[in-house]
Amino acid sequence: MKRDNRKGVLAQIHIAKKELGLDDDTYRQMIATTTGGKRSCAHCTVAELHKIVQHMKDRGFKAKPRKRVAQHPGTPHNLNREPMLQKIEALLAELKAPWSYADAIAKRQYKVERVAWLRTVEQYTGVIAALDVELEKRRLLSALERHLEEQNLTLEDVKNQISGLPKNWRRNRKVLARLCVHYMGPDEWLAEHRKGADA
Repeated sequence: MKRDNRKGVLAQIHIAKKELGLDDDTYRQMIATTTGGKRSCAHCTVAELHKIVQHMKDRGFKAKPRKRVAQHPGTPHNLNREPMLQKIEALLAELKAPWSYADAIAKRQYKVERVAWLRTVEQYTGVIAALDVELEKRRLLSALERHLEEQNLTLEDVKNQISGLPKNWRRNRKVLARLCVHYMGPDEWLAEHRKGADA
């Protein structure tokens, strides 16, 4: 913990040196003045390093807050190192879903709290497959709603016209696909389905 703290303060001092435009002699003299004679940060304690930072702030250095690495809450720390996580990110973007959605799939399917903690190709593939299924369900429902609207119909009309629909029919891929064929016609549905697959 102390080592990490030391590293962070040293980094801040080097940024301040550059920002204030200090040459090496001036920089070393400033360290000596602040620490009572030491001319290198390597010989300073963490407390002395903090004193140096404060001295530099007094002379105009403005410490900038650290930028967050994640653009969205829950973005995995290893996103840039794992291509399959990048595929998951692309699917989440298309679904307009947060990373917590993928985390929930990882937890449900593999008892792993975070998608970033998955270890095997099979696990990543499983999450990707689940996201693909969800995307297809949403595309099917969207296509159905669009074509129903052209016929001045609603999903409620479908429920009234088609008997024997299962309770969760709006989330059932097979049922949605059959309804799309029924309301759009096989040729139009095939063209729509190909278009969705190419998207």
